[in-house]
Amino acid sequence: MKKISIMFLMALAIVALQSCGKGKGDAEGEKNGEVATLNADGTVAQEGKGDAIEGLPYSGDDIKEHVVLDYGNRTIRTNPDKSFANPANDKHKCFIVMSKKDYYLYVYEDRGTDTVMVARFDCCFALKKGDKTAEGDMRTPNCTMQNPFSISQIADASSWSHDFGDGRGSIKAYGDHFLRLVTPGHKGIGIHGSTNNRESVPGRASEGCIRLKDEDIHTLATQYAFNGMKVIIKAEDVDDYPFEIKAMKKQGIKRLRHFDPAKTLTNEQIEAAKPEQGRS
Repeated sequence: MKKISIMFLMALAIVALQSCGKGKGDAEGEKNGEVATLNADGTVAQEGKGDAIEGLPYSGDDIKEHVVLDYGNRTIRTNPDKSFANPANDKHKCFIVMSKKDYYLYVYEDRGTDTVMVARFDCCFALKKGDKTAEGDMRTPNCTMQNPFSISQIADASSWSHDFGDGRGSIKAYGDHFLRLVTPGHKGIGIHGSTNNRESVPGRASEGCIRLKDEDIHTLATQYAFNGMKVIIKAEDVDDYPFEIKAMKKQGIKRLRHFDPAKTLTNEQIEAAKPEQGRS
């Protein structure tokens, strides 16, 4: 009995040492099932898939999507994060990845065999979730790494205005820049500012384009963007790509939002929810 007790205590000690070696976020993630196993395309892997990789921990339940009534329209708002922008070695080796699930626009730069995240901005997508299929469907189109979109024009939008049909009339709405995108099958999609709609970033409120805060679209347009730049807009069920996970881990990048796709709101839930009161 004495021998068994000693062995039991040794086993407990080993478990304790292993637990101490994990960070709080890792331990909580495992406890709450908040770490996904992902395929190379960012989709959640089937259990037991050998070539899948472990994703980054999901954000807690205090970070969520809020349904807000904005000028009579149901919109989504979520917790804002800090933007950052670091110099690129060669902006022509940069490309953009947007997460429709997590409401981020990332700028990456290929540096030899490595991929580095050089910038991150909060963004706002179209009011409804899902891939765009028709003009006026209030959705932002998505694509894949294999078939990316691209920037075809960097336009001066400082004098542009738009009538959102919400009673404010034709107002300045695009910031100083409009990065027009080549999105096969759809026209008029671009990345622009959020003048008079800053509250919508990050979230969902546009008619199809991607909104950044005015200072962020200026940074993106002047420091990184170029005609022909590759742009990937991931679908709502796509998580981080392996190179993104590697970059964030290696660079020690922390982010506020990383939603479990199983816990995000559907279009039906958005319509059924009791909205918070926004602007009127």
